[in-house]
Amino acid sequence: MKILKTLGYIFFSILSIIALIFISIFLQIVRVKRKKIIFGATPILTNKYWSNALKDIGLESETLMRRYYGTINNKNDYDKYFDDVIPRIFLKKYLDEIAYLFFVWLYIIKNAKVFVMPFHGVVFKKYFWKIELILFKLNGIKVIVLPYGSDAYMYSKIKDKSLQNVLLVSYPDAGKKEKEIERKVFFWTKYSDCTFSAYMGIDGIPRWDIPIFSFVQLDTTEWNKKKVYSNNNGSDGVVKILHSPNHRSFKGTEYLLKAIDELKDEGLQLELVLLEKVQNSKVKELMQNADILAEQFIATGYALSGIEGMASGLPVLANLDNEEYTEMFRRYSFLNECPILSTTPETLKDNLRLLVASPELRKELGELGRKYAVKYHSYKMAQHLFINIFKKLDGEDIDLMNLYHPLKSEYVKNNYIKTPLINNRYIKKV
Repeated sequence: MKILKTLGYIFFSILSIIALIFISIFLQIVRVKRKKIIFGATPILTNKYWSNALKDIGLESETLMRRYYGTINNKNDYDKYFDDVIPRIFLKKYLDEIAYLFFVWLYIIKNAKVFVMPFHGVVFKKYFWKIELILFKLNGIKVIVLPYGSDAYMYSKIKDKSLQNVLLVSYPDAGKKEKEIERKVFFWTKYSDCTFSAYMGIDGIPRWDIPIFSFVQLDTTEWNKKKVYSNNNGSDGVVKILHSPNHRSFKGTEYLLKAIDELKDEGLQLELVLLEKVQNSKVKELMQNADILAEQFIATGYALSGIEGMASGLPVLANLDNEEYTEMFRRYSFLNECPILSTTPETLKDNLRLLVASPELRKELGELGRKYAVKYHSYKMAQHLFINIFKKLDGEDIDLMNLYHPLKSEYVKNNYIKTPLINNRYIKKV
């Protein structure tokens, strides 16, 4: 039965591909004008933020998702879902995948001028996935490929073996699919019109067009800076530490729990606010009442949670220690401005103690974090980034490789953020 189902899927996939190719040729003949920038198809919140940022400057942009993650997102976070572009008669369980192949791609080739996607592509998974490039090229659709995690990590190429270990704990299946992931990463880095990979690029992704440590943006106008900073120092009042792990092993949660327990044993008054599978709107609310955001301590870098913390004016602890991942972005991008207090499992207890005991430092780093988030992780940044990419794709002479070079970029040099951190380690002022 399984063999018959697979054969049927392959047969109808081939028919769908042939039909789409003929439709593509017809659309080229009649010179259909496509205007939309479409972000798809994995429901990562950054797709929503990128698309909304472009809408704010009048571009026709939308998100097209296969589904959404109900535990942390709302359905209205995204504009369209695959089911919205498929006639209802085809929304039968045994027809879903074939309907997705044809009708989702029919929607794309009729509307998309630019398509932004992860390395695993749009609809095609195991079979015929290279056909997506042909459909893009036939229709003159520019392709921007951006990774989000499991679509691009090739575990054996990861330089930090602690990171590889926690990925195997949190996402074990990706370790079994490395060859499949590798084929897609190498294919799309060769044929996409633009790609950049942030710090993930250090772990085996062969190409980036823009050296940028993190390309995640959000609506910083919705994430308000704290109005009141607590003067509690753990001795005369409670200090609240917020931590929001998607997977505890990946974030290093166990080390945070241990450090907090040990600091409590020393007599410090601490409260851990641990948020798991909580709606993003609730996280936003709770950040206003927290004093410190403990983000991630194994992987080098900061994720969306860290950016949300900075946008909320919280001092953030995250791992920026590994120079193999950070040095290039300090030299050729804007990482030197980042006010995150770099923290590993080994330094977590000391850095927590430092922030708990220093309300003035918490406020200083929180205010610098807000400036950094607005400058590099806001809609303004998303607009600057994508507009320059679009100009490059349209043939303008835009130097994307130096777009955020600290010595060459006016965007970076303007309002340069000076921080009391040297190599992201706090140096007490004399």
